[in-house]
Amino acid sequence: MSPEPAAGATESNGGQYYYADGEKVPLRPSPNLVALRTEQGKSVAEAAASIASATIVETQRPVNVFELEDFDLVVVDLRDGASGAAAAGGLAGAEGAAVPGPTVYEAAAEAANGFNEALIDVGQIIVRFDSTLSDSQREKLLRKHHVEVSETDYPEPGTLLAHATRAQDSAIDIANKLHEEEGVEYAAPNFARINARLTVIDDIGNVDLAFEPPEVIDLSDEDAVGLDEEPAGPMVTPNDPALASQWGLHKIRAPQAWDIHMGSPTISVAVIDEGGAAHEDYTLEPGWDALNNDGDPTSLPADGHGTACAGIAAARAGNSRGGAGVAPGCRVRHIRIARGVGGGSWFTTDAIVSSGIRRAVDLGADVLSNSYRVGPSTAVTNAFDYARTNGRAGKGAVIAAATGNSDMLGVIYPARLSPTIRGFLAVGASNQWDQRKSKTSLDGENWWGSNFGPEVDVVAPGVQIYTTDITGQGGYTSGNYVATFNGTSSATPHVAGLAGLILSVDPDLRSWEVEDIIKLTARPLGPAGRDNEFGFGRIDARRALEAASKIWYRVSVRPVFLGAGRECYIRAYIRMYNPGINTVRLNGLTFRSHGPSGATLDRFEYRPNPGVVMQPRTNQEVRLNRVLLPANGNQSSWSYRWTMNWGYTYWRPSAPALPLAAGAPLDEHELLLDANGATASSTMVEGQKQGGETGEHDASTNGASPTADLAATTVGDTITVDRQSRSITVVVR
Repeated sequence: MSPEPAAGATESNGGQYYYADGEKVPLRPSPNLVALRTEQGKSVAEAAASIASATIVETQRPVNVFELEDFDLVVVDLRDGASGAAAAGGLAGAEGAAVPGPTVYEAAAEAANGFNEALIDVGQIIVRFDSTLSDSQREKLLRKHHVEVSETDYPEPGTLLAHATRAQDSAIDIANKLHEEEGVEYAAPNFARINARLTVIDDIGNVDLAFEPPEVIDLSDEDAVGLDEEPAGPMVTPNDPALASQWGLHKIRAPQAWDIHMGSPTISVAVIDEGGAAHEDYTLEPGWDALNNDGDPTSLPADGHGTACAGIAAARAGNSRGGAGVAPGCRVRHIRIARGVGGGSWFTTDAIVSSGIRRAVDLGADVLSNSYRVGPSTAVTNAFDYARTNGRAGKGAVIAAATGNSDMLGVIYPARLSPTIRGFLAVGASNQWDQRKSKTSLDGENWWGSNFGPEVDVVAPGVQIYTTDITGQGGYTSGNYVATFNGTSSATPHVAGLAGLILSVDPDLRSWEVEDIIKLTARPLGPAGRDNEFGFGRIDARRALEAASKIWYRVSVRPVFLGAGRECYIRAYIRMYNPGINTVRLNGLTFRSHGPSGATLDRFEYRPNPGVVMQPRTNQEVRLNRVLLPANGNQSSWSYRWTMNWGYTYWRPSAPALPLAAGAPLDEHELLLDANGATASSTMVEGQKQGGETGEHDASTNGASPTADLAATTVGDTITVDRQSRSITVVVR
């Protein structure tokens, strides 16, 4: 155990601070929290029980008592304005259980904004030396500041976890002095942190799920063929019993997106949280427990937060259990970085969070879901930067992080890193009415609201969310599911799941391309463009997957009857367009009409030379209207079958479409557009790609998997009319 630290570092003006990301973070002693160290021979649990009894006597009311077993500390939350010194004197001698411990701090600016995180100096320092220093020079600096190394290459390679060797020294003071030394890249105290979870479980029951259903397309008018309309509804209708009540999935149009892809088992979402275990409704990949440095991230029975977040991202669909996640075909990796300490709070350290993020990347996580708050930390920032540079073999892991639940201007860390790290999305919460969740929004939950500000990228559903719970008695309920999971904690895994779907469609996307797709396809809920309340808007899974698919299409096919015998023909209206971030050239398209046996009756071929180039994000298009081909039968008895396929070439963008910071100008490395909006430069010509759709209606195609790639066949429209039997069969796909 490290020696007891003294009071925190001071500047000449008396201010206390530590360094994070090269900036001074001012500190102030907490007015409410007192840390006590257990006496030798007393367990933390025994000390906590004694102190809890003593505080009731002192304050005449129950208080929260947090147990930090890792550091033999008990932290008492008084919440009555009593000074720390007076409280420590009154409680430390409770049945000989404890003695006064280290000062509990708050980050001054964070506390002023309502973010009451507790920072406890436990005598540990994270230090990283410049690579130019020799081993002897490093040892000399450590001796100078009376520091000994506890662990090497932790929490990241080349970094040391050290501790103060003298009882009178503060780790905060030592870290500041080390940080200011020549040859030190950074040094910071490894704070023990106590934070409130970013969710509140509501027990008032479900509210009305007043989401607007997708608009149904009317194709009855010959001239209104619906080629510019959204799809009428999803083809995929899983049998999960709670799916109908999952308003968030319907709001973001996840079922419509599943017609394109339901998620690949090769894509995993790391839920960086309290950990979790196997569940009947999602599929696990190997995870990590960063608290204990082992491969078992199983959470404590009371820690259901990570399990709930996992189900939102990737609960399985079509298994007749519970509900579904945004990316039901993807897999979950639980990464445990914290544990509950009671009172709706949890405990962690800077080193634990940093090492957990890095381990998720090293395990192969494609997406990182972060529904938590910690104070600014160089080690944590470095870990996210590592995810950007090393995740997915250099393409970058996509990162989603929660903006906070204080209903105020000011985004919490780490979400506020969004403007500085590519592929990082800060996620706010919206409600059933597409409002920013606030204390006065129509959902009626007046005890919390989603934080907002210039760092917000998008919003996602965050009220009354149905999701998975710890199996059995653990977690929030006595069952395996919870129906009232709230907060930006629940909004964030919606975005993480969407990122998983996008990477399932195109696993070669770089993290910043996924970020661009999510932002550019979001539904604006405020003023045109980006705003501080909603960022770019509420995520739209269907639009995002269309944009990730490189080229997209609308097809409308209907029968017409021509000639003296009123023979049946089909008339097709075809639109090929580019909603995505790539430059695409349509090389050709073939549309076929088939007889009952499947033989080709006739075909229409579009073979431009050269192919039509469609610029990114423009919806530039090729329209082929009123294509006419013979079908089967005549006005008395008829049917039709059709297939369509196409080929295209695409060029990936050379740089992001959106600047890092809202309103920031594009620099020389950013994407430049000419006066017509065309891409000035692009790279990575990928070559020929094939796609297609079929209208054949038989057992093999009717059972086609909705998770298949677009190059595979999916079912098109089928209409059969038999006047003799007076029967009409219409299947609209």
